[in-house]
Amino acid sequence: MTIRARLNRFLRDARGSTIIEFALLAPVLIVATIGVFHVAIYMQNYNSLRSIASDTARRVMIEYQKENQVSPIEIEAIARSIAVGAPYLLETDQLQVTVTQAGTSRVQDATEMDIAIAYLGEDFLPLVNIDALNMTYSRPIFVFEE
Repeated sequence: MTIRARLNRFLRDARGSTIIEFALLAPVLIVATIGVFHVAIYMQNYNSLRSIASDTARRVMIEYQKENQVSPIEIEAIARSIAVGAPYLLETDQLQVTVTQAGTSRVQDATEMDIAIAYLGEDFLPLVNIDALNMTYSRPIFVFEE
């Protein structure tokens, strides 16, 4: 067999092409999968922050309806207890809750407080430093006193 015939046979042989194509595409598929996981975890944590703020607002309104005055520090404790419990199960050392009372309320005859919740999302890929997992959510709480 001549060198030319061997070279032609080698060029037509496609037995290892699949593994080569996979080796070229595997990093792209892995990075895309990790990106999908990061977005899913971010969305789950952000929705948790929104729900925690809403649950805290409901709890505070109920306390005011029972004629129990709650201070901003007590509201922070309520939000923290909701956040670390089921179904949210957020890490307490990565959670920051701040409640401030507004100087003047936007609603007549109501007390306005602002609750701000910040959470440092978990980065399960420490090689990539993604600051987008640091999330905050804030909303007002209006309570009416009788």
